[in-house]
Amino acid sequence: MNTPQFQACGFGWFIANGRRYENDHIVTVDGEIVPRPKHLSKKYGGWHTALGPEEVEHALVGAPEILVVGCGHFGVLPIRAEVRALLTARGIVLETLRLREALARYAELARAGKRVAAIFHVTC
Repeated sequence: MNTPQFQACGFGWFIANGRRYENDHIVTVDGEIVPRPKHLSKKYGGWHTALGPEEVEHALVGAPEILVVGCGHFGVLPIRAEVRALLTARGIVLETLRLREALARYAELARAGKRVAAIFHVTC
């Protein structure tokens, strides 16, 4: 596994392996950083694109035991109930934190050898 190294973050961005990311991203079990497919959750409407089960499937490739969700700089990313039910049904632990804490938690779990994936929301 190639674990990303996070250097910094702020409202609307984070830096991993020396590269600045200015949109929401997923980190797979294998450490690959890929864009979050937010368009899959637009159908749920609302003032904010909630994290929906269709896009969470992209983070579950490789069968993580833990999914860390960085719920934004202020921690307000909505997570649909279907996501929580899906993770529970598969025995995957969900940890939700503000972006800064989520980056640190992902790194901590990866260093401990856990099968961890993450979704990082970079704004609100």
